[in-house]
Amino acid sequence: MTPGTVTIGGAVRNLGDTRRLIVGSAPDNGVVVNHPLVGAHHLSIEWRGHGWWVVCDDPSTPAYAAGSVVTELLVSSSARVRLGDPDIGPALYIVLGSTGEQPITAVVDGILTIGRTPENEVVVDDPLVSRHHARVITHADGLVIEDLGSSNGTYVAGDRIARARLVAGATVTIGNTDFLVSGRSLVRRPAQQVAVPGTAGGSGGLDVRGVGLTVDGGKRLLGDIGFSARPGTLTAVIGPSGAGKSTVSGIVAGMVRPTEGVVCFEGHDVHADYDALRTRIGMVPQQDVLHHKLTLRQALGFAAELRLPPDLSATDHRAVIADVLTELQLLEHVDTRIDRLSGGQRKRASVAMELLTGPSLLILDEPTSGLDPALDRQVMASLRRLADAGRVVLVVTHSLTHLAMCDQVLLMAPGGRTAYLGSPEGISTAMGTADWAEIFAHVSAHPETAHREHLRRSGSRGDLPYTVRGSGPQPRRRLAARPQSGALRQCNTVVRRQCRVILADPGYITFLAVMPIVLGLLTLVIPGSVGFDVNRVADTAGEALQILVILVIGATFMGTAITVRDLVGERDIFERERAVGLRPDAYLAAKIVVYVVVVAVQTAVMAAITYLGKGVPTGGVTGLAPVELVVSLATTGAVGVLVGLAISVTVRSAEQTMPPLVILVISQLVFSGGLFRLTTPGLAQMSWLFPSYWGYATSAGAVDLTAIAPLAPQTSGASLWESAILGAILGYSALLLMSTMLVSYTVGRLTRDR
Repeated sequence: MTPGTVTIGGAVRNLGDTRRLIVGSAPDNGVVVNHPLVGAHHLSIEWRGHGWWVVCDDPSTPAYAAGSVVTELLVSSSARVRLGDPDIGPALYIVLGSTGEQPITAVVDGILTIGRTPENEVVVDDPLVSRHHARVITHADGLVIEDLGSSNGTYVAGDRIARARLVAGATVTIGNTDFLVSGRSLVRRPAQQVAVPGTAGGSGGLDVRGVGLTVDGGKRLLGDIGFSARPGTLTAVIGPSGAGKSTVSGIVAGMVRPTEGVVCFEGHDVHADYDALRTRIGMVPQQDVLHHKLTLRQALGFAAELRLPPDLSATDHRAVIADVLTELQLLEHVDTRIDRLSGGQRKRASVAMELLTGPSLLILDEPTSGLDPALDRQVMASLRRLADAGRVVLVVTHSLTHLAMCDQVLLMAPGGRTAYLGSPEGISTAMGTADWAEIFAHVSAHPETAHREHLRRSGSRGDLPYTVRGSGPQPRRRLAARPQSGALRQCNTVVRRQCRVILADPGYITFLAVMPIVLGLLTLVIPGSVGFDVNRVADTAGEALQILVILVIGATFMGTAITVRDLVGERDIFERERAVGLRPDAYLAAKIVVYVVVVAVQTAVMAAITYLGKGVPTGGVTGLAPVELVVSLATTGAVGVLVGLAISVTVRSAEQTMPPLVILVISQLVFSGGLFRLTTPGLAQMSWLFPSYWGYATSAGAVDLTAIAPLAPQTSGASLWESAILGAILGYSALLLMSTMLVSYTVGRLTRDR
């Protein structure tokens, strides 16, 4: 069968995979066209032994070529057929003798709209494209493009724009599609035809040229790394530990900017145009970036909400997820919790997360680490299938068993230099042995020699870094891409996901439920039976103070304890989501909302147990002492939530959270003022820095502590504890100031370069 391509509405399908290709609006067609003029099974393209024929014999769903109705049409070299209407029906392009996408030219005459749905003049069938994404307007002096509030943005020459004038030769990026400005036309360009000036591009795919990385202090991590990878290929990056394999993957993914050289993908400089390219690059780190307590359906559903445009319906989301799971052979596990998947299935689930945006470059860092040989082969076979689907796949691996599945191997030597680049079969000839232990030993012992031998074999001069857009060291690029949707929508998604994660963990729910009960019961252990009534007996003069100490410190402890491991435990997940558009402020706001509600419920339970055992306080600033006390405790617990998040964002691992948690709880107890008065100059002022001090003050005012415990030495002269509106305003203002500072610090840590 003669090969060729069928293109309609931005979707491309190769001819030759089957003898008969059906085009229509029904989902069971080979080419699905969602357009009101297109019938369920509109026409077919058939191979009849000597050529391709377009067959459309149903008068209710006509097809037109050159304005005339056709029932059968032989395609000689190319053909354009309109479906449903000779003028406004969607155009079907058939080109023989080639594979891949073909250029589509759209002439701008007045206003040209671009979007995902059929009513646009240019339809880009891509879930990353909004329904009405952008429009191009003809002006007397040229073309102007305007973004129509799209989620993923419109880019001109790699920069996100709201409105921009188009010059000849400019590249317009919408979703994963590039258009070239030519006169008053937009020409859709296949990836194979784009190139960056100064590169050997033009053949598409990935080009890494003369990449080097020198960090602070002059330490050189990489030097003169260069290779190319075409669509449909699988490249393995191997080498001894410390050779810089993961650094290469980070640079190719756009996460680290090299100090020398350039990385180009589909004609774009990855680091200069990262915002425009972020959806085309999928990065699967070594650690799983999935919430293990969620089912696969839930995890991918929330990821789709964060990564895909908001105007996609729930049905569209399910269709995208089903396509991805089908490709990765995970559809039967869609309702399985991720922590119950096998190691290989979890890796494929991480890949599924990246495939939601349809990336054409997929990078995996040690996907087979810790897997047994059978799962190792399973994962590599999956990567081979992903590459065969037309993607560029780059895998960093220590596993050498299944390298024969790869198209090329990049062997790196310590010091970040290339020791071999070529087919897996050729490495034994190049290195003089097929024993990997000997190869790695030689490369590790003689890295410079191995690099020189590689340069001799390849005929490269080496050590001539290829640079563009300036020379010399350049600052690393921010990891964060421009947000793809509003903060409120992202916050809503993360809130629902966080609630789902909590509810999916019975052990954690038990922990949350038991804490306030235990702390509430501890207040009943305090000697005395007066509770919040007037304590005039010397033996029980401090009963109310002791109750408040347990309540205030308990609220602070609960808030800090439930969040202190949260951000550090999700760091890998957050960093990946941030790279594809998650806003740090929306992420943090969602965490705060969920945990503040949780700690408010906990403090209410703790206070209720105290009220049942020690009685209900009376008086207060407003006369509603029981409510005031709960509000004070909930506010103090909320500040504890922020303290825990600040600790979590600072430490490097979950194990490092316990020492600061213990120190802070003890410090809060000492400086709260409820155990003893702090009158020493310096220490008294230091207590102002602790939330428990102000939380104890507002709680004391809520129960009128100076009046009910007049014999306690702590209450003597404690005007801040009196039930006065000014004291309450001062206490809550101090807590608000602390909250603002803690939130600012945590957001700053989340958004800083890593």
